[in-house]
Amino acid sequence: MRANRRPGSQPAGEGSQGLPRRSFLGIPAPAAWFLAVAGAAFLLRLIHILQLQHNDPAFLSPKMDALYHHQWASAIAAGHEFITGAFFRAPLYPYFLGLLYKLSGASMMFARIIQALVGGTICGFVYLLARQLLRPQAASHRLQAGPKSDPHSSFLTPRSLAAVPLIAGFVMAAYPLAIWYDTELLLEGLLTFFVLLGFVLLLRSRDSDRQWWLPGIAFGLAVLTRPNVLAFLAVLPVWLFIEYRRGAWKRLGQIWGVAALVILPVTVRNYVASHEFVPIAWQAGTNFYIGNSPESDGVTAVVPGTRADWWGGFDDVKRLAEEAAGRPLKGAEIDRYWLAKGLDFWRRQPGKALGLLARKGFLWFAGFEVSNEQDLYSVKRYSFINYLFFSSRFLKFPFGILLPLALAGVWLSRRQWLRLLPVYLFGTAYSLSFIVFFVCSRYRLPLIPFVAVFGTMGLMGLIGRAAKRERAIGFVIAFGALLLFNANFAAAGKPVKEDANHVAAAIALHNQGEDAEALAELQRALAFDSGPNVLKLEVILLQARGDLAGAERAARATVRLYPTNADAYIALGGVLATAHRLDSAEVYYQAALDRDPYAIQAWKDLGNIAFERKDLAKARYYYEGALKIRPTYTMAMLQLGFCDYYEGKFAEARARWQEILKLDPSFTAAKQALERVK
Repeated sequence: MRANRRPGSQPAGEGSQGLPRRSFLGIPAPAAWFLAVAGAAFLLRLIHILQLQHNDPAFLSPKMDALYHHQWASAIAAGHEFITGAFFRAPLYPYFLGLLYKLSGASMMFARIIQALVGGTICGFVYLLARQLLRPQAASHRLQAGPKSDPHSSFLTPRSLAAVPLIAGFVMAAYPLAIWYDTELLLEGLLTFFVLLGFVLLLRSRDSDRQWWLPGIAFGLAVLTRPNVLAFLAVLPVWLFIEYRRGAWKRLGQIWGVAALVILPVTVRNYVASHEFVPIAWQAGTNFYIGNSPESDGVTAVVPGTRADWWGGFDDVKRLAEEAAGRPLKGAEIDRYWLAKGLDFWRRQPGKALGLLARKGFLWFAGFEVSNEQDLYSVKRYSFINYLFFSSRFLKFPFGILLPLALAGVWLSRRQWLRLLPVYLFGTAYSLSFIVFFVCSRYRLPLIPFVAVFGTMGLMGLIGRAAKRERAIGFVIAFGALLLFNANFAAAGKPVKEDANHVAAAIALHNQGEDAEALAELQRALAFDSGPNVLKLEVILLQARGDLAGAERAARATVRLYPTNADAYIALGGVLATAHRLDSAEVYYQAALDRDPYAIQAWKDLGNIAFERKDLAKARYYYEGALKIRPTYTMAMLQLGFCDYYEGKFAEARARWQEILKLDPSFTAAKQALERVK
């Protein structure tokens, strides 16, 4: 019956490359190796987490995007609305994190460990993906014709074919940036999981020519994690029409249709919440302007002219758009405003825009790990990944060597171009979807599994049986790419400003109550930068240490230096309020609101002054004003509870304080307040 096999399929008992199958303890070899790769990857990530817990002062102090995800997930776990209207960001990762918080009582440690399991599974998927990519086409509708595109020809020996999936899986397991981001409160790990699951299912559907709807589910979930994956779905027809021609519509319809059904509930929810068509989230226009403005450097993830902290920047984005329009705006309208400003930059300064685009393109592929939140080359010292990546003048390891090897692998495997075409389309579309906005190293993490596979193929081919001419060209490609992508062009290799590291350490130490050490770190930051965020933190630390005179001097200096910055006025108002100079404090808090109506701390602090004066109605007005802007603002919820308590509404006070503990189980003030109503 052997003659009845389909072309390209293997007889029973043979592996995917025609090699005999083996088993370990009764487990088929592929499953055993999947578990080995995934298990090793999980173990490395678990060790990393434990080392961070012991060494990193900011381990329990997430910042920027991680803090935003933590706060959103906490609100989800507590059943609270986070931001009114349509989603500003894709919601799937915060809801995933919210589920983990619901199960664990908002334990960041539990969430990190589960994400480490997801990261281990990703590495197992890399092993499976490489096996599928290297498997001869079994059910291709249209095999590539001609000796130059023979799908069964290979530049790899059978032994190398078997080794590539294992090596690629272990490369991903030990890849330092994957270890780091898989265990942070960031979406890259979950996104990579869905992307690889989608590819494993896509290649499975291709080889069996059935169940094309399954990859649609995975890619739909990937889109809800990061909408940039839509770029790949948009170009997927290129491959399907080359491979299946008229039959492409049936297969494409299943993928697109099911992906659309996965996305649809979010679109409906956004319409109900905002009465505008927002398919997933409304941040695209804002992000476009971040990377396409006269002040943009293509890396910094802050809208020019806004505050550098997450919530300050978010509020400024809304405020500036509404000031320009002269009226309140919905999320989608704000997004269109910033998109228009970005397009206007291209119309007015096309030369500068093209130069910026070229810079972003180079940095996307450069070996240097660009970060827009913290200096990765500084924080890596907190775990063993310190020994797994580095940046020197001539080599940025590991990406600076893995990508050149991958490009050699692309060259050597070009005769299998049709089978590999979906990977090429994903790499191209996904990369361009960031380069037109702004770039940093974590955004390219979903590409690393493919780079690992092709890099391993390139290495094995260069040292293997490929024809001499083929290997020579492969060496030239790899060496040229090595020189190019390890060069210090476009500020690649330039470290993040030192003040960012010191400020992050100061905030973490302050959150742990170690204000003397925090102030020492901040003084180091002030040697590099005296921006409003740094100066405001100095005021807070001096105030925490009881140096009100020093805090007031620093706060007044901040107001003089930054007279339009609302946070400067809030900082000065805070010092004056602590000194019981309530009338003066009220003036500065009101000045902050005049400059930024979304300054929720000013709303809360004005409520505190009214509360101090026993004007509970006025205090309630300000606290409720803060909660209209941010429904999960726990400090305003706490104070509203005290308004209820002193008005004799003990049940309402108890309910508010209990809600706070759902959002933040470690909120000591809420626990103490609940003792009053037992």
